[in-house]
Amino acid sequence: MTVHRYERGAIAWDMARGGLGLLVTGLPLVVTPMATTMTVIFGALATLFGVYVVRTWLRTAQAVEVDADGIRRTGPLEIDIPWADLDSMGLRYFSTRRDKNAGWMELKLTGNGKKLPVESSIDDFEGLVRHCMLVSRRKNLELSETTLDNLRALGLMGPAPEADGSDGPPSFDSSGHIAPKLEPGLRQGIGRQGIGRQGIGPDRDR
Repeated sequence: MTVHRYERGAIAWDMARGGLGLLVTGLPLVVTPMATTMTVIFGALATLFGVYVVRTWLRTAQAVEVDADGIRRTGPLEIDIPWADLDSMGLRYFSTRRDKNAGWMELKLTGNGKKLPVESSIDDFEGLVRHCMLVSRRKNLELSETTLDNLRALGLMGPAPEADGSDGPPSFDSSGHIAPKLEPGLRQGIGRQGIGRQGIGPDRDR
């Protein structure tokens, strides 16, 4: 069995950014009279940042375990998906910059009516994805073109027939995040720029 946990540094950084966003959007609601429209806008943003902070905090007590029987998230909001019940696997890349030089990946597994998302800030994300890919192959699950492209970006599959040889092993940035090559000739980075880590406002996804 392997156990994967989210990086403490990434969690602390996300908590700081989420807390700042909550302060900027929530404080005006308390101290400044606003028109109804602005109150609704700031209230919605404060709610999003609040949810983001709570979900980030939950990761401090969560881990992802993988063994021969299945994959599970332990701790608060526990999820267990036996390999026998695995229905689908998806791998997406979220860019937080228009130049695509920063972002993160998300692995999403579904089975038995449950969904288990895992982000690339978890330790040994590549190994976890590789294990899930092998299980998907054994079960003959159909993977989307987006997922196949991102598996190639991680170096877990050979190049597509039309690829120009830009495949290869992934590089890592200073925080340990994978820097995938999601398009031929382009260098992509999985970092922590932007609040989109929980899906709040990414510039694009794959």
